[in-house]
Amino acid sequence: MELREQLLRARKARGLSQEELALQVGVSRQAVSKWETGDALPDLPKLLALADALHMSIDALCGREAADTAPPEGYTVSDSPRRRRYLAGILAGLLLLCLSFFAGMQVSGNRALEDPPLPELPDVVDVSGVNFFVVSEGLSYQFVPSVAGEGYTYQITFKGLDGPPLTFDAPYTGGLCTDTVPLEEYWSYSVTVVISNGQNSRAVPLASQLSFGRNPNAATWSPVAD
Repeated sequence: MELREQLLRARKARGLSQEELALQVGVSRQAVSKWETGDALPDLPKLLALADALHMSIDALCGREAADTAPPEGYTVSDSPRRRRYLAGILAGLLLLCLSFFAGMQVSGNRALEDPPLPELPDVVDVSGVNFFVVSEGLSYQFVPSVAGEGYTYQITFKGLDGPPLTFDAPYTGGLCTDTVPLEEYWSYSVTVVISNGQNSRAVPLASQLSFGRNPNAATWSPVAD
């Protein structure tokens, strides 16, 4: 049975008119009429007041349990404010429990979204397999870092005798770092790679006196790390 039906049935069982019930609840007669026809629904405070005025539980008024149309033994009108406070306290406690539950879920979700721990970066790192060779797009390089895997980044820097250093990301793939960079021919460069774990970094020299040209089509350098 719906709220409107329970309300109408309970009001008549108590011998109350719509005006009398409205006076006890603190609303207009029209409001009670709309509740009984289903054109409107009472809010929570008014629902509590209706249950008190009709001497029944909210569950019974809403049709969730069988309604007892007789007032409970020993019930007096003076019990109404105390009962409302009691029910309001229960509802407030349930609300706090719900808020705590969803707050806990949000914290757990945030923890799950935290960044994974940084990979370890040893105090000493090195490289091997250093090689440079000339291609049509410029100068290619390759080297094998001593630390590799997810979380590490590599940057290679070419420092000439003149001009600012040129720094490029050094992609790691297939067990080595390799790429092609546009450099001026016949210059002399010192080459350094910086290995980082996102928080700390280590610099490793790769070569010095690096130069290359297309006639002959070759690169020369002095090894520093191997």
